[in-house]
Amino acid sequence: MKAAPYFAHAQFSSPDTVLALPDPGDAVPYVKAMWHYARGVAQASRGDFAASLVEANAIEMLERTADFSLLKTSAVPARDVLKLARTVIQGRIAQARADTKAAIENFEQAAALQDSLPYMEPPYWYYPVRQSLAAALLQAGRLDDVDEQFRRALQRAPNNGWSHYGLSELYKARGDKEGAAREEAELAKSWIGDRQLLQLSTL
Repeated sequence: MKAAPYFAHAQFSSPDTVLALPDPGDAVPYVKAMWHYARGVAQASRGDFAASLVEANAIEMLERTADFSLLKTSAVPARDVLKLARTVIQGRIAQARADTKAAIENFEQAAALQDSLPYMEPPYWYYPVRQSLAAALLQAGRLDDVDEQFRRALQRAPNNGWSHYGLSELYKARGDKEGAAREEAELAKSWIGDRQLLQLSTL
């Protein structure tokens, strides 16, 4: 629960807001790692790839050295979630660099890590990474591979406006007006926030 605000900030806040969040300290390494995660995503979106890698490396250090025995006793897969977090950062960096091959590879790895996490409500990871994989595939022009990934994301998170937006963009790219209109209708039912947040780079 203490890590959840950093996920919300990573999804919705501006990079400046995220980077202004105070260091939560070292008492709970899992929470500290998710602070680094939010910062890594924010730095990638700003184009400061070196700073973003610093945050990913900080997560890796915690992954290797921190004591997660208390979480392990509670069956929380802390190290797996940390690995997932830094892999998503690496995907965001590659995506921001327009390195679609590396972005796809990182998001594929992150999605596989998410699929391996045990079931929990709320889930250990806050959004379906396959929507990021689908967005990277769309950006790479691999249109035939996109639909399946967005559909799998929707299986994990039904009525997810981010995925419906991505599908509408896919159908527009295919010239499928009917499909795009259908997904726009689904998006209208599920999305009440700022539409400017909806971009392929933030899925």
